[in-house]
Amino acid sequence: MKVDFRNFDNSYYDKVYDFLVELSKYDRKHINWNWARLEWMFFHPDFNRDLIDKIGLWFCNDKLVGIATYDHYFGEAFFATKLGFEELEKDILEYSLATFSDKNGLGIAVNDADTSTIDLLVSYEFIKKSQTENILELTLENVNFDYITPKDIALKNLDIKKDLYKHHNVLWKGFNHEGHLPVDEATINRQKIMLSASNLNPFLHIVAENTAGEYVAYCGLWYNQKTDYAYVEPVCTIPEYRHKEVGKMVVLEALKRSFSLGARKAYVISDSYFYKSLGFLKHSHYTFYWHNI
Repeated sequence: MKVDFRNFDNSYYDKVYDFLVELSKYDRKHINWNWARLEWMFFHPDFNRDLIDKIGLWFCNDKLVGIATYDHYFGEAFFATKLGFEELEKDILEYSLATFSDKNGLGIAVNDADTSTIDLLVSYEFIKKSQTENILELTLENVNFDYITPKDIALKNLDIKKDLYKHHNVLWKGFNHEGHLPVDEATINRQKIMLSASNLNPFLHIVAENTAGEYVAYCGLWYNQKTDYAYVEPVCTIPEYRHKEVGKMVVLEALKRSFSLGARKAYVISDSYFYKSLGFLKHSHYTFYWHNI
């Protein structure tokens, strides 16, 4: 088996995306780091794009068979191989350690049922920590998508060309950022990048708008028709409209639309009662393992 290593550049984005789509068809142990998470992360304002050439790619006969990447910034990493190429995992882990560690070391989230990866990390002196992630799953055919829209609220899909400021505002307030909303050119340009994600389907990104024209809740949903599931990221409601089921409405509408396109399941990284009240159930649990410098 002849395998060659390449450093990532933007020309490889679609190959990495397709690799993760294919991976999720037969291996849900990596559902916490899938094609949708790549898409959300890669175009996120906080993603350090100056480091993308450090993302490692392993090819066999010009087909991508293994990847190693950081998550937003150095200090956390993800790696995976295509089925049948597990023998590359040691090399990929060693690359991750050498490349993505920061002053605190390197953390990797592992499915608790993935004993082979856990054994590999432990053999490299990774230590289990208390930090965890939970994945919830929803079977869409069991969902009642009905909801009542208040008179002062209208639901619509995001207009990625016209709604830049409103989208920025709902994220700023919805995630409890302090101070005035920044509207400088650099910030707005980062928001443009967020809404330029290659596979963002505005039909699945739902906003609740009040009579003043302000977005008060937002649900981003990602779906690829080569898979059977949608991925929820992000969801937020501005403080004045919380506990009024507006957040529930945007999520249900987004899920209903994904179901109409062919999605049969939905996943979210969360352990919140909010999602469980919609019918989401525990799918898997991930624990972080850390390698200290």
